[in-house]
Amino acid sequence: ENEERHELSDEHQEMVENDADMLYGLIHARYILTNRGLHAMLEKYRHNTFGTCPRYSCNHQSVLPIGTTDQKGKSPVKLYCPRCEELYRPRSARHENIDGACFGTTFPHLFFLVFPELKPQRSKDHYIPRVFGFKLHHTW
Repeated sequence: ENEERHELSDEHQEMVENDADMLYGLIHARYILTNRGLHAMLEKYRHNTFGTCPRYSCNHQSVLPIGTTDQKGKSPVKLYCPRCEELYRPRSARHENIDGACFGTTFPHLFFLVFPELKPQRSKDHYIPRVFGFKLHHTW
């Protein structure tokens, strides 16, 4: 049999790869919201795969990935700390190119609704600036 192979031009190949990346990211964002996806992410959370909170008062709390928008191409992934409830930039440079929409804005919040026993108490520790032991006035 004679099979014809159709080669894509470099431009078309790049378009196909970009569309495949976008489709994969959108599927991933939906998958991690399913029961199987949440359990897969649970293992990653327990092993600190996404790192820990850089805030001193959070005592190396495990973090989860989050997007600041559900729209592709708008913002890279951030890390959500459930203890201080703040977002942080990932430390690893390789994460700078991961689109936040691949995780979406819902994921960490749904994660703790499904696994409430893992949600830490909100940190009440607040750093108080002092000069020679004296608290600075609030107008400073």
